[in-house]
This record gives sequence, structure tokens and C-alpha cells, in this order.
Amino acid sequence: MKKLVLICFVCLIAGGGFIFLFNRHQKSKILAQYSEEARPSIKATKIKDYNKTLDVMASSSSYNKDHIDSYLEIEYVSQPDFPNKVETLLNKNYKPEEINKIFASLSETNVTKLLNKDYLDLNNFYQISNFDVDLYDEYIAYQKEKNLDWDKAVTYVNLHLNHNFYENIETVENPDDLLVLVNKFHALPADYEPDDLVNVGQYSYKMRKVAAESLEQLMAAAALENMNLIPFSTYRSYDYQKGLYEYYLQTDDVSVVDTYSARPGHSEHQTGLACDIRSSVLNDNLTDHDYQWMLDNSYKYGFIVRYPKGGSEITGYVEEPWHIRYIGVEHATKVHDLGITYDEYYDLYLKKS
Repeated sequence: MKKLVLICFVCLIAGGGFIFLFNRHQKSKILAQYSEEARPSIKATKIKDYNKTLDVMASSSSYNKDHIDSYLEIEYVSQPDFPNKVETLLNKNYKPEEINKIFASLSETNVTKLLNKDYLDLNNFYQISNFDVDLYDEYIAYQKEKNLDWDKAVTYVNLHLNHNFYENIETVENPDDLLVLVNKFHALPADYEPDDLVNVGQYSYKMRKVAAESLEQLMAAAALENMNLIPFSTYRSYDYQKGLYEYYLQTDDVSVVDTYSARPGHSEHQTGLACDIRSSVLNDNLTDHDYQWMLDNSYKYGFIVRYPKGGSEITGYVEEPWHIRYIGVEHATKVHDLGITYDEYYDLYLKKS
């Protein structure tokens, strides 16, 4: 009996040694997968498999052994200065699952901005593509005030709609861009005039060449359906718009004029890409039939109805069925299909972050 116990004891010791050697061998195999720079920092840890984030962190000067468990939960992304960003976010008390969402959802610009701010609760913003970290407090305040969906609150704040019109004005830096945004918060330089203005067909009205040619195609298409559409106001200089605005002020209060006329520098007509177009049977508007045709077809020729019904809260102007703006077929089609104003479209899809 004693001999049997002794044999079992010896087997147990041998088995334990075998397991020890086996585990040590397995850990050596795992450790060998890590970079040489990382191995000294992690050889004493209880790693069970290779982890890219741990490898990168342990190879950097940002490594903190107290955060190993967090590193193992964070998915590696190829982003400049990844180790520093991870460590900074962890030190700001972001949880690994939050950090994964940050890298997956936010732009590199926004991630960098986060590094210079205290912890922010981003749960409402991860899936909002036009979210800007710098405007976080404004989003929170505006959403609370207006009780809007978060995506709409973000877009409206980005468009400065949490301010009065003609406040926080930015001067347009790229007035020749066919997609330039001109509105009550974005002004053209007073001396800007396009250098490619041409007549629209037989008319003396001028537009930029690509817009003029597209407008001719639009009018020709309408004519095939027995509609005679006529341009009656196209390019306007800064000085012309100034005189027009001051003329309206002679009869209406500024609060009223601002709903139907742009202040100088804020008119799309100055871009040479906008046109007021009328039905031949009216002096300065479209018939209901012609307006519906414009809504349904203008995008095919690169134009949008710039101030549509229901858009006044965003554009600051009453509905103007006659005012169309050239932005090219690709973008005009998207604006048409999405059913949103150009202001919203610009912020969502065109604005450079």
C-alpha cells in the first residue's frame, strides 16, 4: 500500500512538472509572436494569446502596466499616435468599450480634439457623422432647448442655427467652388465676380458657363413638355445686391426684408450659379404645374430648388419656387433624393472637417 502511494506521489510530481514545462513552452510560443520591443514589458504578465493592441502599447513610451487588462479589450486601429491616444483616453476615464466606439465612429480630427478635453459622455453622438467635439456643449444646450433628435441638433448647431441669422458670419474662402455654400452665415468677398460669366442662350442674363449651358438644357427639356421657362435674374454683383436690398428697406422693415432678400455678400446670385426663373405666363414666379415639374426634374440638369417649402427655419427665407441653384447633377440628385435643404446637405456630406 505504501509503495502504491509513493508511486502515485511520484507520478503526481512528474505530471505537475510536465504541465509546468508545457505551460512555459506555450507562453514562450505566445511571447515569440510579440515584437522584441514589447517582450520585456509583458513577459511577466499572464497573457493567453497574442494581442495587437498590447503589442503596440508595450512597444511604446505610453505603456502603463496597470492598464494591461484594458489594452486587451481595446481593438487596434491604424491611426497616427495610437498608443498615446489610447493611454490619454484611459487616463481620462474612458472605458475600453467607449474607446472602441471612439476609434470606430469619430474622425481622426475629433479623436485628437478629445485628447485636450475632460471626459465627455458621447453616447448620443457615436453614430452622427457630422459631430464636432468642439461644439459638444452647444449641442447639449440646443438639444435641451429645442427637444430635437440628436442628429438634427448636431446639424442645426453646425449650421449656426443656435444663433440669430447674420451672426457669427464666416467669409467664404473658395467662392469659385461650384459647391460653395452661401447663406446668412457665409458671405462672399465684396469684390468677388466669377471670371467665366456667359449669356444664357439668347438672353442677356449671365451665369457661369457650366450653369448657363445646363440651364439651357433644362429650359429645352421643359419646352418639349410645352412649358416656356424664362430666366429673369441671374448673376448679381455685390453692389447690385446692396442697392436691391436697400430699395426693399424703403418699404419693409428689415425683419421682413431679410425673409425674402439677401444682404449684400450673402446672395447666391453673386456666385453666378443661381437663377430666378419664371413661367412665361407670370412676371416673377412659376405656376403650380411648372413648379412641380421643377421639383421633379431640375436635378437632372444639376439644379436644385434652393429655398423649398418647409425649409425656412434652416434657410431663413420664405419659400421661393423660382430660385434654382446649380451644384451639378451628382449632388443635385442626392439633394433631391434625400429631400433636404442644400445647407443640411453641405454640412452632412461636403464640409471639410
